Formats: sequence, C-alpha cells, structure tokens
Amino acid sequence: MDRTPPWTVIPELPLQELECFSVLVHQLHFGRTAEILGVTQGRVSQLIKRLENRVGAPVFERTSRRVELTDLGRGLAEQVVPAFRQLREGFDAARAAATDRPMRVGFQCAVYEPVAKAIASLPEGSAELVELSWGDPFSCLNRAEIDVAIVLSPCREKGLRLMLEFSRQPMYLAVSTAHRLAAESSVSAGELSELPLIEPRGPAPDYWRQVNAPTRTRNGFELTYPAGASTIQEGLSTVASTRLGLLLCEASTRYAPRPDIRYLRAPDLEPTTLLVLQSERKQHGLADRFVELLVKNVD
Repeated sequence: MDRTPPWTVIPELPLQELECFSVLVHQLHFGRTAEILGVTQGRVSQLIKRLENRVGAPVFERTSRRVELTDLGRGLAEQVVPAFRQLREGFDAARAAATDRPMRVGFQCAVYEPVAKAIASLPEGSAELVELSWGDPFSCLNRAEIDVAIVLSPCREKGLRLMLEFSRQPMYLAVSTAHRLAAESSVSAGELSELPLIEPRGPAPDYWRQVNAPTRTRNGFELTYPAGASTIQEGLSTVASTRLGLLLCEASTRYAPRPDIRYLRAPDLEPTTLLVLQSERKQHGLADRFVELLVKNVD
C-alpha cells in the first residue's frame, strides 16, 4: 500500500528571521532595523544569528563601523527581498479589501514627505487625507470621523493611543516682509515678548496650547496672543497683511514658502514633535502598516 502523502511537506520557513533579514538588507544598520520592526536591537541580532544558524553560514559581515552582506547573503537577498515585498503587498491588498472603507488619515499643518510616501506605498485608494483644524487636534479622532491622526504633540487624551512620535523640529517665527524684523535670521526672547502673536483657534486643551502657543520663552519672557486662526494658511495670510507674528515648526516653513513672509529662527522656544494617534476603541486594519511605512521614510 502506497503511504506517500498526496501533498509535499514543506519545511517550516523562519518568517520572522527572513523579515528581519529583508529589512536589514535595506538599512544595513541594526538600530534602524530595530526601530522599523518595533523590537530591540538585541532582538534583531538574535534573529539574524538564528537565520545564519539555519542557513549554515554568515549572511552579514559585521564590524564596529559597518554592516555588509556576504556573498551568500547577497544571493539570499536576491531571492528573499522581492518575495517578501510581494507577500507584504498581497497581504496589504487583502487587508484593504476586507475593510469596507479607506483609512482616513487626519493631518495638521501639512502633508510632509514621509507621510506622503507612506500613503503612496499602501494599496491604491486605501487611504484618504483629511485636513484637521490647527486648534482642534483631537476632536475628529474622538468622534471617529478619522482613523489615524497626525498632530502636533503632546497628547494626554483618554482613549487615544500613541503609535509613533517623530519629526522633532525647532520653532520659527513668521513675519511679514514689511516687518522691522524681516531682515533678521533669528528672533530673541525679548523681541518675541514685544510682538503680538497669532494662536490656534479652537478647542485644543490647555496643555497642548502651552506647547504650541507658549505663553513664556525658556528664560521667562511672556508672550501674548491677541489674534487667532483656524489653519496655518489662515494665520500666514494674516501675518502677511499685519504686524502680527506666528510660531510654527521648521518643517512647516519649508512646506509653506511665500514671497510676502519671512521665517526667523526662535531658539528660545522649545522644539516640537508630531504624533501618530489612533483610537483605542476603533482601529483600522491598515493603521499599523501605515506607521511601519512612515518609520521607514522618516530620517
């Protein structure tokens, strides 16, 4: 009697090890690979060592200064990396198809290049961008009108989960080209204290305002905000036609160039960061993948 099974027994594939290998092939850096995978650097070393034990020889040459593929590693990469990319794309497409609607990504200020690249790497049509009010970073996410929010830090809201903090940026001051400070490259704390500023208009909590519209500089000079704006663009239009100033991060200055505005460094203010947030109650199937892609594109 023929006892041969009607199928081929496939040896177990070390998927975790191969995924780690695929990321490290691109990064050639254990620390960055750990960040992308959301594990410790020690775990990356462990997975690569386990893969090398399974293969039977080293796939990377490691020194204190660099990480390089061995000849065997290059051959493995030629086969594994495209296959893993195809597996990931197929899985993402299936996950997007299983969701009855695109993932809605809310953003404040601008859609920065890493965010745009991450969305472009998702299956076509699986994500939509929604601009959030400058002074209302959390309401849309709390009301489930969006699935993921990219907003200025900090966030202490109950029911919202921090997925990623990124893009630490120094603060700048926007003034009109007709303003007396326009010829300067930076602004001092004393000059800031004499300048009326524009604050975000909306229901943002006080702890958030204290960071993004600070009432004091690092060395104690008081700042005043006699005017408000709902969006950065509205605020910049007001700046261009008045003697008011507006505080924003360095990245925003690159995404909002205007011939009638000058941007001055404000070294006496604390830098800002961006947060990726998700509701703890309702989560979209593509949110984790979006954050993975965003991490890969962040400098």
